[in-house]
Amino acid sequence: MPDFYGNVADADAYHAVRANTAWTGEDMAKQAALIRASTYIDGKFQAQNSCGRWESLFSGAKTGGRAQALQWPRTGATDTEGHEIPAEEIPVEVVQATYEAALREIALPGSLSPDYVASTAIKRQKVDVLEIEYQAASNTSGVPTRPVITVVDELIAPLLGCKVACGIAVFVV
Repeated sequence: MPDFYGNVADADAYHAVRANTAWTGEDMAKQAALIRASTYIDGKFQAQNSCGRWESLFSGAKTGGRAQALQWPRTGATDTEGHEIPAEEIPVEVVQATYEAALREIALPGSLSPDYVASTAIKRQKVDVLEIEYQAASNTSGVPTRPVITVVDELIAPLLGCKVACGIAVFVV
């Protein structure tokens, strides 16, 4: 199984038609960006349920089970309109979102998933009349901020399903 969604040649074509000139470099660097972008896509679209378990926001289950490193392909997956996604298919939305995320990664490696240390985020703290001033988000100050990439969210949106909460509910009337 591949370590990333899509391939370098298709990513080159995708970015060429969109005039994304930042998509440059050797194929190995592009492949590394695609690997990091795929990790970002899989991680971004998970949520912790009310029981504390992390779950994929994509419907269905990994076709290859635990042996499958990436979230796609999936068995039993559907889009938001209820259309079934074949068990061997990696949706074009996932591939294109990966290409978009990889563009950010090739420009600034590590920018999709920066380490965050909360104690470095506070610049000044005043106790009386409570005042906290935070560092400006930047890569140079040591206070990274995970980016919100709207185009990635919009591309993936048709694949996100609603998860049922776990636990026991008690309704009082």
